[in-house]
Amino acid sequence: MTRFTLLLLKKNDTGARQFHFGSFVLFLILFIVTTASAGLGYLFYDQNKKMISQQQVILEQETMHADLQRRIDMFDGREARIEFLEDYVEELKQNAYTSEITLKKHMALMESSILRISRLHDSMCGILSISCVIEGSDQMQPTKEVDWLHNMQKDFDLMDKALKKFALNRKSFEEQAVTIEELQAQLKQMEQNLAEHVEYIEVNQSTIDRLNRKISKATGISLNRKSSKLKSSKSSKGRGGPSLMDYFTLENNEELKQPGMLRKRLYQETESLDLGVSSLEKLSLAIDKNYLNWRQTPSLIPIRSRLLSDRYGKRRDPFTRKWEFHGGLDFIARNGTPVLAPADGIVRLAKRHYGFGKMVELQHGRGFYPGQKKTVRYRTRYAHLSKILVKRRQRINRGDVIGLVGSTGRSTGPHLHYEILINNRRSDPMLTISRFNSEKRLYVR
Repeated sequence: MTRFTLLLLKKNDTGARQFHFGSFVLFLILFIVTTASAGLGYLFYDQNKKMISQQQVILEQETMHADLQRRIDMFDGREARIEFLEDYVEELKQNAYTSEITLKKHMALMESSILRISRLHDSMCGILSISCVIEGSDQMQPTKEVDWLHNMQKDFDLMDKALKKFALNRKSFEEQAVTIEELQAQLKQMEQNLAEHVEYIEVNQSTIDRLNRKISKATGISLNRKSSKLKSSKSSKGRGGPSLMDYFTLENNEELKQPGMLRKRLYQETESLDLGVSSLEKLSLAIDKNYLNWRQTPSLIPIRSRLLSDRYGKRRDPFTRKWEFHGGLDFIARNGTPVLAPADGIVRLAKRHYGFGKMVELQHGRGFYPGQKKTVRYRTRYAHLSKILVKRRQRINRGDVIGLVGSTGRSTGPHLHYEILINNRRSDPMLTISRFNSEKRLYVR
């Protein structure tokens, strides 16, 4: 059996002294040290637990203190609101009292005014000897104020008619005869002036119609809306207006009775018509100088439909549902709807082409573009047709039918895909259509 012995040496004057400690002593020392360490560790653990418990108590006390302070602040705010509401209610009471006094004053004033009106009403009824709706003994009651005022208005209307009748009867028969002779003479003069005026308008209208047709043929831009207000007086529909005698019922009719005054007024009204003719003549001369460029400008909408399913730009592809670029306008139309050429040109392509289906491409040449002084090269495309009605290299005029609407190629239903290429680059067709067809709006469904 192995034994442990601890040997200690102590040096002194006579030599070294030895001290022997056996294994039992060593184990006893080790046990004492271990027990002391465990006691100290438990003591530290207990102290730490007490400190944590005290911190939690302090935290709860701080929370309770903050909650208490919040409730105190809330009660203070409620007291302030109660004081404010009490002041506000007091102010409302004061305003109600003031309004009541004002209302009484206005009621007294209104009663006084109604009494004066009643006296005036009774007096006028007696003087004019008319049967009034309101008798003199009737009084206005608070529950029938509207009826009383309505009847009073009727009586005053009767008085007005009676006064007018008396004023007309004051004229003598001799004065009426003189007036009739003057009116007959003026009627003849006015008929002559009106006939000259109508002839002048007809001449200008024929000039405007001729220039409108010429400009529309060259540019494809309709000017009928602007000239519709100047229709000839010979039209069989929509005729009417004031007669010649109606001019003498106007104010200041003495002015119209003066010689030449009606003629002057009629020709003053034609100044705007003269300006319109002058402007159209200048416009026609400018278009004549660039006739070929205007004929090659795609100003016409290629289909009668005004509904769009897709515009130019980014959109969700109907098949992949991804955002992709759309290079034209999609017009909604029935299958077989005619497709028109928007300008003169030559058929560049007329065949089936991949996702475009049956497609026609026109090459127009140089034309005008909105906002630019220089001309540009135009090409237009028409896709998803059900039938192609032209051939390659065929010459086309504006308004010719080049195909029928369909749903060929990569399409979800009948529609027309319309593209405009400017200098070989795709452009938004809406810019050209909106500038050259300002009276026709397109709608996106």
